[in-house]
Amino acid sequence: MKPFSGKTIRATLVAAVSALSVSACVDKELVPVEAEFRDPIRHYYPVIQGETLGISYEIENKSDDPLFIQEIQTTCGCIVALDELPFLVLPNRTATLHLSYNTIKNTGFVEHYVWLYGNFVDSTYRELQFDTNVVPNADYTRDYEVLWHEKQTKTGSMRDFVDGDSSEKGYFTDETGDPRDNNRERIQKKLDSHAF
Repeated sequence: MKPFSGKTIRATLVAAVSALSVSACVDKELVPVEAEFRDPIRHYYPVIQGETLGISYEIENKSDDPLFIQEIQTTCGCIVALDELPFLVLPNRTATLHLSYNTIKNTGFVEHYVWLYGNFVDSTYRELQFDTNVVPNADYTRDYEVLWHEKQTKTGSMRDFVDGDSSEKGYFTDETGDPRDNNRERIQKKLDSHAF
């Protein structure tokens, strides 16, 4: 009997390792995880039209399994996710999702929603909400928000030095934590006001 050549042994080993790795990589079903979003409803301070507003959401995975966000949908094409998908949050860890909002197409009060689709425990998606006032860039006269901002920048008050800058985060929140509750209340009020 002839001994095996080096090429035959290598080919046999590669085939065996490939077969073992394919059989070990069984499709694992995603386990629903509990996740908490920091400040899911935000009211940003006014921005000048044409500026880009950077938005970051902290996502805490409170489970022993990973959180995979497979898809991100927004109410406007001017909101772009800066992180690659699928976005992964490791078990019992916190990760930051980065979005960018281009204000060039909007003026006045704007309200936007962001839907994150993943393996969440109570639903297939989570809803985030933010709003702001987009102020047009005045050519000759400055808008009151710009004047106020310039005044605050030039003369910092003693309160800002003691308590810190109240606009440090760039947004403020309401007491309610789930945007779906606000929508339910609005819809219920509309239904109650119309007698059928």
